[in-house]
Amino acid sequence: MKIYEKLDTTAKISDNSEIICIGAFDGVHLAHQELFKKTRDLNKQFDIVTFDVLPKIYFNDSLKPLVSKKERSEIFETFIPKNLIYLNFEQFNRISSGDFCTFLHQNLGIKKIVVGKDFKFGKNRSGDINSLIDSFGEDNIFLLEDYLINNEKVSSTKLRYYLSSGEIDKANNLLGRDYCLTGKVKKGKQLGSELGFPTANLTLDEEVFLPTFGVYYGVVEVDKKRFNCIANIGLNPTVDDEDSVKIEAHILNFNDDIYHREIKLFLKNFIRDEQKFENIDELKNQVLDDIESAKKYI
Repeated sequence: MKIYEKLDTTAKISDNSEIICIGAFDGVHLAHQELFKKTRDLNKQFDIVTFDVLPKIYFNDSLKPLVSKKERSEIFETFIPKNLIYLNFEQFNRISSGDFCTFLHQNLGIKKIVVGKDFKFGKNRSGDINSLIDSFGEDNIFLLEDYLINNEKVSSTKLRYYLSSGEIDKANNLLGRDYCLTGKVKKGKQLGSELGFPTANLTLDEEVFLPTFGVYYGVVEVDKKRFNCIANIGLNPTVDDEDSVKIEAHILNFNDDIYHREIKLFLKNFIRDEQKFENIDELKNQVLDDIESAKKYI
């Protein structure tokens, strides 16, 4: 897979595949994956076209992507596209829908497009499915209808809702995989070790949308080996007065030194909301209960 980064409106690609799927792909959930499969079924030589910045985040920088760009690219690669093309959204947001279609046709050599029915593009989001049909012909536009699980539409909006409400299992169902946070382990205040529950403190590679604060059962991946854990995402109100969010994992039956190593934290089940305890003993007892709760999912 060849990756084209931040392609501008004047760029040209000669080794194109003539058929693409296009979209923002926030979260790369099952509906997006169905789009990739549909494109690949039509032609194994296909390209994925998306944007360097998610449109909804470009217009609202307080919002964070559901997955990091690195993880997006890794997921895209599993579908074996010939090219992965990131368009410079700031530039493409300024051109007309007609010029956008011209770019796809002339600069990328596109002849066929697979797309979701809600896709909008161009200045003021003026372009839609009808614009693509007008430019490429009805026989060359393949429209994917809503993807449903248990009569529920799979969408990034629904995914954010489930993550915000602690329904991590439902979020994972929409993703088709376990929700994942990736980063390096940094040295913390060693409070976990003092309590008898050492934790790996995760510094994310890139800011992403975080699930609701609380304790989760999860799995940590280190050097492609996986270990069960309980993870806490939140402010640690019992022992910390800082308002910065911490992501910590107590890995069960694990004593290796993994400081400064990159790990993946997969969240599988929500155990409880974050809470402030009256004293350290209450916190220790609750952590023991959390570990027992996690073991039910193992």
